[in-house]
Amino acid sequence: MEKGICAICHIPTRSTRYFSVRAEGSLFHYQRCSVCGLVFLDPQPGPEELLGYYGRSYYGRGEQKFAGGIEALRFAFARTRVSRLQKFLPRSGRALDIGCGQGTFLQLLRGKGWEVQGTELTEEPARRARQAGIPIFLGEIQEGKFGEETLDLVTLWHVIEHLREPSTVVERIRLVLKDRGIVAISTPNIESLQARIFREKWFHLDPPRHLYLFSPDTLQRLMAQAGFRLIRVSHFSMEQNPYGWLQSSLNRLTASEGSLYTLLKSQAGDYRRRIEPAMAIHLLLSLGLMPTCFFLAFLLGWMKREGTMEAYFKKEDGFRKQG
Repeated sequence: MEKGICAICHIPTRSTRYFSVRAEGSLFHYQRCSVCGLVFLDPQPGPEELLGYYGRSYYGRGEQKFAGGIEALRFAFARTRVSRLQKFLPRSGRALDIGCGQGTFLQLLRGKGWEVQGTELTEEPARRARQAGIPIFLGEIQEGKFGEETLDLVTLWHVIEHLREPSTVVERIRLVLKDRGIVAISTPNIESLQARIFREKWFHLDPPRHLYLFSPDTLQRLMAQAGFRLIRVSHFSMEQNPYGWLQSSLNRLTASEGSLYTLLKSQAGDYRRRIEPAMAIHLLLSLGLMPTCFFLAFLLGWMKREGTMEAYFKKEDGFRKQG
């Protein structure tokens, strides 16, 4: 384990214990920077140790992360992300998706005429994306050979919270983006009502993989340090927020955390084996909770207090880093 520091202040600063979470058989601690408010894991796993938390079970069994019906939903949600991006980039260009998983989003973007490529940390998701014909670089963006000012779009869909050095990655993104290029980021919102209610039971915590937990303010600060201007932020996500309420509620009400999510990652042939009496109770609770979860997702999205956020940034012209 290594000492965690604030990714915005870049130096050890005064921080306060935000909460502690037991996961993966260990106790993990999140601190809140007293200067900027960023929440970060401290201590954090080292590089090799961290990779160990991204095993085969994390990416799901078989050739896709979730069972067929859930994958169809994910495909539809990815299609809506492509549509939203076209409001900022109406013409096709070159795009890089950092942490692209099995490449669903890039496949759809390529269908719109884009030249696409992705990065992944481990071989399993990279292999799945390559099978779909997506060029994949295995490793961090700062290690790759991406030419300066060659990309029109860089996306990080629920990735920035996983990065060991988010500020370094964002600075590298600035170098590879063309002038007026766009960065699209989605990430959990630590200032959301979900996070405040469920705290250590919040579905979107996911320690120790989530090293940093951003608020709208701390995400904007991180990006501004590298010369990016916020052009839009949204708190509506039917892909993430209703399920965030559901799984967090189940985590609070039952003894088995994340079991429904584990079931959803099972392949069709595994369902009969996995649906045991305890899981049947989870499914019944889910049916009762789901209408309330959708209502809260709509209401809190409108109030800008929901569990995740999706932000779009534009590369500012003439930026000079200070210090």
